[in-house]
Amino acid sequence: MRRSLVLGVALLALVLAGAAAAGNGGVAPPDSASPNAQSIRDIYWLILGVTGGIFVLVECTLILFVIRYRSRGRPREVEGSQVRGHTNLELAWTAGPVLILAVIAGFVFYKVSGTHGARAAAVEQIRIEGHQYYWQFIYRNRAIAIDHLRLPYNRAVRLEITGEDVNHSWWVPALGGKIDAIPGKQNHISFRATKLGTFRGQCAEFCGIQHAAMMAQVEVLPQNEYDAWVQERRSSTVDLGKETFVGVCAKCHGLAAQGDIGPPIAQSPLLSDRTGLTRLLRQGVGTMPAVGKTWNEAQLSALMEYLQKRFKQGGASGG
Repeated sequence: MRRSLVLGVALLALVLAGAAAAGNGGVAPPDSASPNAQSIRDIYWLILGVTGGIFVLVECTLILFVIRYRSRGRPREVEGSQVRGHTNLELAWTAGPVLILAVIAGFVFYKVSGTHGARAAAVEQIRIEGHQYYWQFIYRNRAIAIDHLRLPYNRAVRLEITGEDVNHSWWVPALGGKIDAIPGKQNHISFRATKLGTFRGQCAEFCGIQHAAMMAQVEVLPQNEYDAWVQERRSSTVDLGKETFVGVCAKCHGLAAQGDIGPPIAQSPLLSDRTGLTRLLRQGVGTMPAVGKTWNEAQLSALMEYLQKRFKQGGASGG
């Protein structure tokens, strides 16, 4: 019995060690980079601590009872010693869970208000559109970015999130919880980014065959760098064409337009036909969704310029 018990404990320790060795310890959410994410992390640790403590208590009690009341060689047909009820103990284990749940509920209700809103009024508003299969970000001055969101450090922002075709879900674990991007509905989240750096995000709602490619990067910049970038992106669309091709077109047609789940397009005459390409992007065809139905003329022009520069008629060029 003791040998089996020791073996079982050793195996459990190995399993837990493997989890602890995983990324971020394998136990906790990523380190928080906003008060919203910190509130979620606090709730997580409380519930993990309480449930972990209950698990240890129950398992230790179970092991104690297995050892204390084992048969000790008694024949199977012989009934063991009887244990009478204990009123105070039974009252304790009835009232205890009620008190534990009350503590958890009170803490969660206290913290949950901080998971979706910054305490200060948001001074930055950014629209996030979920498309098959990319994220488009539209800033206050109508600057546009694809899949790479820039945010100012320690400044309250409000993200207005919607879907343009099917349901998506915006999720950057280090900055807060999941927010659904639903066609015809606008959800929002407000927060302050409290750490500089780049944080990984993804669509958390299965949205189609290229769902796994619908990733996002959120880069938190010093406020002066952020303001300069937003102004520069608005006045220049040089990088927007390439960003649109890589973030939208290449996910189905390949980085060299050689074809992937979509057909090869590197030598397609449609790339130099603005009218035909605009119709295709805005309306879609067959299994291709209308990836550009919300694009403005500046974004379309930037993409066309990039395509004509990189894919010259008659073959693909470097770039």
